[in-house]
Parts: sequence; structure tokens; C-alpha cells
Amino acid sequence: MQNYIYYLPIILSAIAGLISLLKQKGVAEFISAISSISVLVCSIIIFRGENFVNSSFYIDYISKVMIFVIAAIYTATVIYSISYVKYIDNPLFHTNHYFAWMNFFALSMFFSVETNNLGLLWVGIEATTVTSALLIAIEGKKESIEATWRYILIVSCGLIMSLLGTILIYGEVHSLDISVALNSHASGKIVILGILLSIVGYGTKAGIFPMHTWLPDVHGKAPSPVSAIFSGVLLPVALFGILRVSNICFSHEIRMFMFILGFLSVAVAALLMTVQKFYKRLFAYSSMENMGIALIGFALGGKALTGALIVIICHAFAKSAVFYLSGNILIRFKDATISGIKGLIKKMPFTGFCLFFAILAATGAPPFATFIGEILIFSKIISIYGWIIALILGVFISIAFISANYYTGRMIFSEKEKDVKERKSLVNYVPLINILMSFFIIFLINI
Repeated sequence: MQNYIYYLPIILSAIAGLISLLKQKGVAEFISAISSISVLVCSIIIFRGENFVNSSFYIDYISKVMIFVIAAIYTATVIYSISYVKYIDNPLFHTNHYFAWMNFFALSMFFSVETNNLGLLWVGIEATTVTSALLIAIEGKKESIEATWRYILIVSCGLIMSLLGTILIYGEVHSLDISVALNSHASGKIVILGILLSIVGYGTKAGIFPMHTWLPDVHGKAPSPVSAIFSGVLLPVALFGILRVSNICFSHEIRMFMFILGFLSVAVAALLMTVQKFYKRLFAYSSMENMGIALIGFALGGKALTGALIVIICHAFAKSAVFYLSGNILIRFKDATISGIKGLIKKMPFTGFCLFFAILAATGAPPFATFIGEILIFSKIISIYGWIIALILGVFISIAFISANYYTGRMIFSEKEKDVKERKSLVNYVPLINILMSFFIIFLINI
């Protein structure tokens, strides 16, 4: 495979972002769609190719998985956004800027998972904050702008800790190259402290407890396609940063720290899901729960790491579908509350049908891939910590599963009250494709 293929996801999304700044009608939508589809094709080629390491890139199997997932959700979000932005009444800025920032957002995520430099990894994940902030506020509402500021402040403060951690790691390893750091066998207290600080910082961006407070606000107030790409790939990209730095010195202390943070994230998210009144906030806490499960898989390694990757991939497709569908609901019902949505299966049958299966996929119901991933993680927990810890975690995951499906079921199957009609658009099939991918993806992962 020619080496240039690894540069294309970054280059194509950058070009699309620059061209999208032009205010000619339809150009931003067209070039963004072409770019995202082209990047998706490149990601498939990269996924099937060999690992690639040089002074600039460190692309192993996990990187290839992340590139594919980012490309897939990037493509789906761009296509869905072409229809969705037409329903934004008073956008804060011109919609061509929306697509420009969407492309730059994708660029920053591709850069983060491809770079062979710990400092540039931090720069890439920090860049996702800069490029995504305005996407949250595009609707121009006071609540959206407040959520944007909260997101910037909390996440930036967290990433300062990651920057400090990166400096400490450099002081011990004497190199920022990821390939060098991973082979350095560094195990001193300074490098462990640096890794712990980096985990806290990147965990803030991933919505890990107790640094998660920005997540429900942003998901609740952001446009649905923005929520979809945030939940589907931004959170996993931040987890990817945790995985990279933790592998430098995978000590018992670091593994235990990651496990505790993941466990608490699952527990807190599950309990908060039981009292939600707004469906997008409910889905946000569900994403937090999934990231907690994935972090536990990272902490345990081995088959649990494979399980975590499966959870991340299936969650990306399923949860993005959930948020696309919540956008359809919000457009038609003009209501963000769970109690205000009734009779979806009768008034919006396609949306109701897809939402039913999308939330099952996102919460780990068989036969969707998330269930397989969670089984792999649980088997590792039992072998290391025993049945009691696994049972306690299983209780919290069950609470999250029941809460998400109970509230969503009320929206879908309760008696209708409002007279709404389903919009007829080809983009309605975007969430359906993602739901199908959340099942078939299991056949593409090496278990």
C-alpha cells in the first residue's frame, strides 16, 4: 500500500473545511459529502492494510479501527446534516460555516488517532474542542451558548492536566514519539504520575466520572447531528488518548485507577438515567455508561480490550443513530421532554421502529455487537476480581439498560397525543444503516 493513503483522511477533510468557508450556495454541503465519502473509502483501505509507523504516524490495529469509525460517523453526520440544518430557524452563523467546522472537527480527530507524538496527540484532542465548540451553539439559543462555554471551560481545564502529564512523561522517557515511549519500559513514579494526570485530563474529554458534568448539557442542547458525532466518536477519541498513554507503563496502579474510574462512571450514569426528563440527556448518560464500560476493558487488557473496541464501535453506530432519530423527533414534536413524546410508532412509524432497535443496540441487547463486547469484558472481570465485583457492575449495567429502554419505550408505544407526520427524506435511512452496522460490525473485528 502506498504511504500517501494514510495522509488522505487529514488532507481531504482539511480541503473540504477550507472550501466550505466559501459562501456559494450548496458548495459546503456538496464538498463535505464528497470528502466524507472519500475518507470513508480511504479508511476501509487503511483498515485492510498493514500497520504503519514512521516519524509522523503511528498506525496500529487500534488506530485503524478508530480511523474507520470516525470516517463512518463523519460521513453519516454530514449526510444527515444536509437535511437537518434546514430546520434551524435562526442559526448563529451561516450554515456553510457549520460544514466547515464539521470538516475541521473530523480533521482534528483523524490527526489525534494517527500521530506518532504525545505532544501532538494532546494538540489534536485540544483541537477537537476548538473545532467543535461553535457546532454546539449554531442554533443561537441562550442554553446552547451556555453549554458551549461550560464545555470549553471544563474540558480545557482537564486537558491542562493532560499537558502536565505529557511533560512529566517526556521528562522520564526523553522523547515524545509514541513508538519510542511504548518501547521505553519506563516505570518510575514520575512517569506513573504523568500517566495518571493524562488519564484524568483525557477522561474529562471522554465524559468519565467525576469530570463528566459538561456532557449531558452539551448533548442536551447541541443540534442532534452534533450530539451524534460527539457521542459516536469524540468520546472514543479521548479514550484513545487514555489507551495510548497508559500503554507506556501499564502498571497495577494505573490499571486499578482506570478500572475504578470506569466502574464509577457506569454506576453514576446508570443511577442518573433513572431520573431523566429529557430524552437527549438520557441518551447522553447512556454514552457516559458505555465509555465507562470501555475504560474498564482498557484497564483489564487482553480479551477485555477487544471487548472494549467492540463496545466503542457498536456504540458509535448505534448511539449516533439514536441521536439522528432524536433530531427527527425534535423537528416534528418541538418537544425535548420524554413525557411530551407519545405514540411514535403510530405517528412516525419508521422513526419509532428504528429508535426501538437503536436503543437496544446502544444498551447491549443481544444479538447486537455491544452484548458480545460486554461478555468479553465481564469474563475478564470474573477471572481477575471474581463474581461479586462482576455482579455489582452487572446490576448497574442492568439499571442503565432498563432505564434507557423503559423511557424510550414510553415514547414509542404510548398513546399518541400530538398530530405529527413523519418527514419523507432519504436521510431517514442513515440511522437505519448505522443500526445494521452495529450488528454486522462483529464480523469485522478480530476476536
